[in-house]
Amino acid sequence: GLVSGIRSLTKSKSDSDNHTDGPEDLDIIDLEEVEESVKEIVDWMGLGLKLGLFYSTLQKIETDVRAVNKCKREMLAAWLKGEDKSKDKTWYTLVDAVHKMNHRSLAEEITEQHLK
Repeated sequence: GLVSGIRSLTKSKSDSDNHTDGPEDLDIIDLEEVEESVKEIVDWMGLGLKLGLFYSTLQKIETDVRAVNKCKREMLAAWLKGEDKSKDKTWYTLVDAVHKMNHRSLAEEITEQHLK
């Protein structure tokens, strides 16, 4: 079907990058969708830490960017680019991080929308 067609397109694109990305892997092109899914989370630094970004990276984002909604976007972009120790860029990782921040209903919502 359409989805598998798109999957194979994105798969061959990432193969040339030498990634071992599975079809569920998120990339910087997914930024808007990822940002939308966590829009109710205010503590973007806490989320960033749980996604594997270093505190120093998050501090730099805060200093450089200032506006909170833009900080969250930059943090998510850093995660999607695989910065620091953020290696698993999947909806599963995001759901896990959101859940660990006690946003259980949001974690369930993201699961419903992206992992069903």
